[in-house]
Amino acid sequence: MNKLVTKNQQGLTLVEVLVALFILAMMAAIAVQVVSRAADVRQASEERALAQLCADNLLVEWMLATEWPEVGQREGEAAAGAMQCFWRVAIQATPLPTMRRVDIEVYAEAKRENLLTQVSGFVGNK
Repeated sequence: MNKLVTKNQQGLTLVEVLVALFILAMMAAIAVQVVSRAADVRQASEERALAQLCADNLLVEWMLATEWPEVGQREGEAAAGAMQCFWRVAIQATPLPTMRRVDIEVYAEAKRENLLTQVSGFVGNK
């Protein structure tokens, strides 16, 4: 009779180690993507908040201006925090002759393609 001798396995096989490393690498890649997206969302949120601040400031400037705004469109740029915002203002007549509607759009770049925020308000003639 042949005796079959078995040894107790000690440690992990190469395949088990490689599978564990693969799982760890996949988890690390997912973690990097999550952190990267969170940073992108934070930056976009900050841009929108600064754009909103810029639009609000422009609306207040129009409200406090001593000259009566003419109907039409204007474009310009202003600083809001560390951001340069590019704006477009559309001034429209209203049924009341002493009021103008002011629509302000704030963009991320000078081409004015990426709209960050919009603000509307009314300006009265003093």
